[in-house]
Amino acid sequence: METIQDESSIGVIVDSRGTEVIKKYWEWEIGGNIEVNSIGYLLLWTLWTVSSEEDTTWAYKHSFELNNSNQIQSLSIWISDPVLWDVEYWLWSIESMTISASEWEFATFTVNFRSKPWESTSHTVSYDVDYKLLARHSIFKTATNSAWLDAADNVCLRSFEITFTKNLEDDYCIWSISPEDFINQNFTIEWSFTAVFENDTFRSYALDGTKRAIRFSLVDTDTDIWVSSNPELTIDLPLASFTEFSRSQWNDETVTQTVTFKGLYSNTDSSAVDIDLVNTTADYTA
Repeated sequence: METIQDESSIGVIVDSRGTEVIKKYWEWEIGGNIEVNSIGYLLLWTLWTVSSEEDTTWAYKHSFELNNSNQIQSLSIWISDPVLWDVEYWLWSIESMTISASEWEFATFTVNFRSKPWESTSHTVSYDVDYKLLARHSIFKTATNSAWLDAADNVCLRSFEITFTKNLEDDYCIWSISPEDFINQNFTIEWSFTAVFENDTFRSYALDGTKRAIRFSLVDTDTDIWVSSNPELTIDLPLASFTEFSRSQWNDETVTQTVTFKGLYSNTDSSAVDIDLVNTTADYTA
């Protein structure tokens, strides 16, 4: 909510004599552990293009790509709250989504979104069985181009974080105090990781302006989905530039490096990001 003050002069020293509400919207954050079925909805609401096919018996592979449009479909979301009771938020639009993992932890997500103010509703809560992904399921690869990612070696990381930001613009009509729409202005991909400093490879990439293809996967090979598929989330950046490099140098401690890079649009691959998800959900079109 935003307000304006009536600062009309009426011959007194008090700075204002009234307040009016000029905007009503909801802006907040949710987060949790990554589970391969439910995370698909957040990926769809972030990228807005998905194709699905059967991977093996009763297992499905979903490929998410960025919808290159300023106008995309919005959603509604409802929350069962012991104070507000059941409430529903219309025009639910994701501002940013972050996926991260650190040693000995669950892989997690954080989503920031905006919406119209909440309204009362009534729904029944239900919970489904899902597959959680942990940081120890991580695979990180880099190659000269996306065609070489499958054959690339796994790089040992201590943590990583990738953030997709949609840079939403609020769209108001002059007669309304609630937003009529949220418009995508541009789409930003930023990634960073921390690892033990063992050689100058990534520092050289940053100093030389080297562009690389990047892959980060979370694959639970200890869990089978029916026959031979595994719960999996794979994020590919066909083209990325290394923007920052730093390293720690404390006495009596292992030297670590932190590397930051930015996802770029690849003309060769006609893509900036490709995400594959393997789970037990048949499709995300409903």
